[in-house]
Amino acid sequence: MRHRISCTLVALAAAVAPSAANAAGQTYTVLQCHPLNRAHADTVLEDAPAYAARGFCGDPLNDHAIKVTSTDDAQRPRSGRVRWPTGSPNLALVSVDLQAKLRRHIGHAARLWMADQRQNEIARVASGSRGPTGYRHYSWNAHGHGARQFIASLSCQSAGGCPQSVLAKTWVRNVRLEVADYAEPRFTALDGPLLGSGWLRGSKKVHTQADDSGGGLSRLQVAVNGALIATQGGTCETIAGAPGAAVRFEPCTSGIFLNSVPNTAEAPFHDGQNDISVCAMDFAGNRTCEVRSARVDNTPPSLAFANSQNPDDPELIRAHVSDGTSGVAAGQILYRPVGEGPWRLLETQRVHGELRARVDSTIYPPGTYEFLAQARDVAGNVVQTTTQADGEPMELAFPLKSGVRLSAHLAPGGSSRATIGYGRRSKVSGRLVDTSGRPLAHQELTVVEHFPDGALINRRVRRMETDSDGLWGERLPAGPSRTVTARFEGGLRYLSDEAKAGSLRVRTKATFHLSRRLVPEGRRVIFRGHVGHRAARIPAGGKLIELQVRDGSRWETVRQAFYTRANGRFRVRYRFGRFYTSNISYRFRLKVLRERGWPYKAPVKSPSRKLVVKAR
Repeated sequence: MRHRISCTLVALAAAVAPSAANAAGQTYTVLQCHPLNRAHADTVLEDAPAYAARGFCGDPLNDHAIKVTSTDDAQRPRSGRVRWPTGSPNLALVSVDLQAKLRRHIGHAARLWMADQRQNEIARVASGSRGPTGYRHYSWNAHGHGARQFIASLSCQSAGGCPQSVLAKTWVRNVRLEVADYAEPRFTALDGPLLGSGWLRGSKKVHTQADDSGGGLSRLQVAVNGALIATQGGTCETIAGAPGAAVRFEPCTSGIFLNSVPNTAEAPFHDGQNDISVCAMDFAGNRTCEVRSARVDNTPPSLAFANSQNPDDPELIRAHVSDGTSGVAAGQILYRPVGEGPWRLLETQRVHGELRARVDSTIYPPGTYEFLAQARDVAGNVVQTTTQADGEPMELAFPLKSGVRLSAHLAPGGSSRATIGYGRRSKVSGRLVDTSGRPLAHQELTVVEHFPDGALINRRVRRMETDSDGLWGERLPAGPSRTVTARFEGGLRYLSDEAKAGSLRVRTKATFHLSRRLVPEGRRVIFRGHVGHRAARIPAGGKLIELQVRDGSRWETVRQAFYTRANGRFRVRYRFGRFYTSNISYRFRLKVLRERGWPYKAPVKSPSRKLVVKAR
């Protein structure tokens, strides 16, 4: 083959390029009746009445020649011929070189000529002379597309006929034909994963099949980045000692195929873009190439855990991951107690070149835990690691967050139990420090007030921040009794903590009034008042209370306990009898009784009121 695969062509190939072919018309040599090819002549010998065409290429007694001779009287235009037809419409003769003995005699004409496919003469090569002659050298070269066949003939040209002649002859030998092949090879199959889209890794197959309608295929080749990796030759009849010379016009089989499974992890492949050229060459040197681009990645991603944890976010697990070729497709982080049990998968994200996952180090028993990171690139290469970038094992002691101490107490006094009057405000305060006693400044806390049954709300949540010394405090609005709890929710760095500030009891408020302070016997007095219920509900049916009177040193209930109205107010009429012999003084008061569903401290007594009953 006269033309080799061009590295420049390969380098400039696009991802999927159309077929590229040399301009058809490359040539090759066919030797006939030649010292290098005595055994075969790709000729047509045509006898005719009065003429004989015989091949003696292997006979030294006949000059190793093909001979057309006169054997009888001939009539015009009888002839004997030896023809070299190219056979294929895609082949043409562009040069002829030979030795011949040509002699005319008594009407017999010896000629060498070029013809079209119908044997019409298109060019004269030589004609015989009248006198004796030896072998002479003749040649012809086309100035265009070429001819379809070369013919050597001996024919009768006399109108009156030609008597037999032993002198007339057309003898040829040492024929060298230059054949132009105008057909380009054609791929009939070109496929396989190596030529597919997407990223490739490992061994990938390529299958190609081609045919040729000219001189036949000499080989198929696959080259990567300009280096040949596979070839398949055709079956061609060539001549030893004459490179590129054939024994016939169609020396090679018309079709061949090639299957190859190269390993993309080996040279000449490399990670990244690779240029693949698949070429089919015919015997003349015409070449058709398909040029593709293959994306190869046989290198797994780079993966390693961070050398240390962020002290402000110790539960964030980070692993640097990168892939310079196909790119990272997915990754995950897992963990378990060191050497124990199955791996537990963490929800993992890829952020800015890292695999990131959060582990809740408080939900498992304290101890040492190991971590495993896995990553896969787009090409399918997988890597995993249990080590940090510095080579140390990725092992962490749980819990990862730092502990804290939260204190809380009711103010003033710092007691865990406090009793205050109705409608009074109070305060809760405390301090937040770490386990070493260092104050934690500007940390958010919540204070939760838990109210008992009967309150309008069951809880109230207030948020605040510690000051620069870790101290915090909050005023508690007036309202029912309650328990107060402070909570630090923790954060990225610290564990959570909770402290009970204590129980705040609020006394019930009751007002008590008399319609008069002096009442004649037999007359009535009205007792009225109100039970306070700020942020609380009066029980269904009213609040249970008692009207009490002091009898000597004891307080006695007047009649029996009764209920206020739904608004907490009450109004009671009482008529005194007519049995008094002298004025008598009484002291009355209201007692608010303890009752289920009442969120204030009870029992509570109102201040007493003096009442004088005047005798008549």
